Amino acid sequence: MSNENDSKKKIIAVLKLVFLIALLAGISLFLYRKFGTELFSKDFVYKLEAYLEQHKAGAAWTIIGIQIVQVIICILPGQPVQFAASYIFGIFRGFLLSIIGAVIGTTISFMLARVFGRDFIELLFDKEKVDYYHKKLNSGRGLLLVLLIYLLPGVPKDLVSYIAGISGLHIRPFLLVSTIGRSPGMIGSLLLGYFFGKRNYTAIAVLAIITVAILIIFFMKRKEIIGILDKIEAKEELKTE
Repeated sequence: MSNENDSKKKIIAVLKLVFLIALLAGISLFLYRKFGTELFSKDFVYKLEAYLEQHKAGAAWTIIGIQIVQVIICILPGQPVQFAASYIFGIFRGFLLSIIGAVIGTTISFMLARVFGRDFIELLFDKEKVDYYHKKLNSGRGLLLVLLIYLLPGVPKDLVSYIAGISGLHIRPFLLVSTIGRSPGMIGSLLLGYFFGKRNYTAIAVLAIITVAILIIFFMKRKEIIGILDKIEAKEELKTE
């Protein structure tokens, strides 16, 4: 009986892997056919704006769709999408469209991880990173850590949405906290697109200076921030012993 169960588990695992590969390959192929190598070029943001201007009727759905894909395929940058969203729709509507796409994408990432399990997540991401963030999210203060991770610039946020799916976190509070955490950075990108659309280069310069200053502060304090995360994790581990 145990051998039969093991065989079924292996078959299910293989089917899951095939489905996951087909899904990621299908999304990647669609993006490549739509945008080609421009998807990874520095001029992508301008190409995207031009495309949305020409297809205004479906631009809102395009923004949501690209934002969803950006979260699922973590290597794609999210800033060009938000930049284009505010350029076309303004800050409020741009934020609404971007956050809807981000929440849907995060939900899909979370559920994919929950369905496929840890073994498949380790096929996509470095095992050490998976171990590191998985331990953090299961520390007992996982939601606080999620908030900090999504607030901090330079942290692989969409990687965390996958790892959250194999952690002990529940999806609703995770979505709420991650959305709150990602909002400031998203608003910064939206403001940049809006000011660019208005040709307000003074505001762009001020926003760029503030952004660079924040990045420098976080870079200089990165060890202290990581230390805070480690202390929170250590305290929770002591409580459980």
